[in-house]
Amino acid sequence: MPARTKRVLVVVFDALKPHFVTPELMPNLSGFAGRGVMCANSHSVFFTETRVNQTAVTSGCLPYQTGLVANRFVAPDVSPDRALNTGDTAQLEQAFARATGRLIGVPTLGQMLIGAGRSYAALSAGTPGGGRLINHSARADGTFRYAMRCPEASCPPGVERLIDERFGPLPTYELPATAWITRAVDVYLDYVEPEIRPDAMLLWLCEPDESFHYHGIGSDVSLDTIRHVDSCFGRILERHGPEIERGDLHIIAMSDHGQITLAGDPLDINGQLRAAGFAAGEQLDADTTCLFAGSNAGGIWLRDDDPALTAQLVTWMQSTSWCGPLFTRCGVSGTLRLADVFLDHPRAPEIALVMRANGAAEGQATWHDSSYPAGGGSHGGLSRDELHNFIALGGAAIKPGVVSDAPCGNIDITPTVLALLGLAVAEHFDGRVLTEAFVDGPAPTDVAATRETKISANAAGPQTHLMVSQVGHARYIDQAWIA
Repeated sequence: MPARTKRVLVVVFDALKPHFVTPELMPNLSGFAGRGVMCANSHSVFFTETRVNQTAVTSGCLPYQTGLVANRFVAPDVSPDRALNTGDTAQLEQAFARATGRLIGVPTLGQMLIGAGRSYAALSAGTPGGGRLINHSARADGTFRYAMRCPEASCPPGVERLIDERFGPLPTYELPATAWITRAVDVYLDYVEPEIRPDAMLLWLCEPDESFHYHGIGSDVSLDTIRHVDSCFGRILERHGPEIERGDLHIIAMSDHGQITLAGDPLDINGQLRAAGFAAGEQLDADTTCLFAGSNAGGIWLRDDDPALTAQLVTWMQSTSWCGPLFTRCGVSGTLRLADVFLDHPRAPEIALVMRANGAAEGQATWHDSSYPAGGGSHGGLSRDELHNFIALGGAAIKPGVVSDAPCGNIDITPTVLALLGLAVAEHFDGRVLTEAFVDGPAPTDVAATRETKISANAAGPQTHLMVSQVGHARYIDQAWIA
């Protein structure tokens, strides 16, 4: 059998909004997109939080299948004593152990590649939990995982010491995280490539997300950070140029979600719930009947299955000035259903809510219950600002110089990676292969797409509107709002 040479690199620029990808600000990424296929109608997954979308990217599935329903969620099956914070690698380790490996309800990219006799590697400069999630089975599979925020979770055991010996100790973490971006790209280019050379690689860069959070979307600090990230991507393109030209490497460059600006002080939703007479708290226990977890979007979990309490909570929230779109399991009291936003999993909240934003235009601001400062950025909700992410593909199998308006999204990444590697694409995927990007595929204008808007049934009070696009079996949330 001839040696395999076709490989795929996925580079994620966390929270990069497409309108920042310009020749002036990001000449390397903009040039890459211009030479290949730029997906102009790409979608994140709700909740538009990082670990939810990391799991969608690496599984090809929506939260109703994966079970990773939020960055923080109540899951007695895997975290009986507290709400599970997926950003905490220790909590994740315990949850995976309790779930006997099935915290994520479907196979992920690394597992599928190992099962097909291929290799996989992942490197993350992001949160400790995220660094684990993008290759959660690394230890069992014997694959490479470098989690910069939690080096002890790296695989194989001890590899972080080898990396420190070659590159020096990890730089001190500070904002903007440009030194960490440099380190991540250094390790990828000068360790992962020569030592491992995986068939598929996921490189997760933590900026501009963190600069947006603390300094504001489009602030001078964030723009400088974007320029730095772009220069690092330029190093990757320069190093891989011959391999790309030969058709031996394809690159998918993307972001996981966008962001929206935070307006005003945190709302303290649990405090407001208590003031309204509900027994709300930070944990569900004998004295607590409900819990809110989230930022500018989030969920309310109930201790017990209580339709009457759900209806009371919905009625109260609809009376507030900050409440936006609402979703419940059965669509009670003028809400849409969790299934309408592909969130209908046993671990999902009884009520999913999105804070109200001030209009529908780009640059809107939102109410929130976040730890980030007012004027900073956040994500989680259903605005176009948060749902519209960046995806571009390049390489010999990709059409040159095409902008595609066909609906697509994060759930399409794993199916497309498998197709580029010549591997079978499983039937359980919610995503699809982006065949319109392939040189032998259909033109993007020939991709049949539909769009549907659902409206909650309540005759009085704010109604939730939800717009969803569909291509074949793949469904993508365009946006949601109240009116």
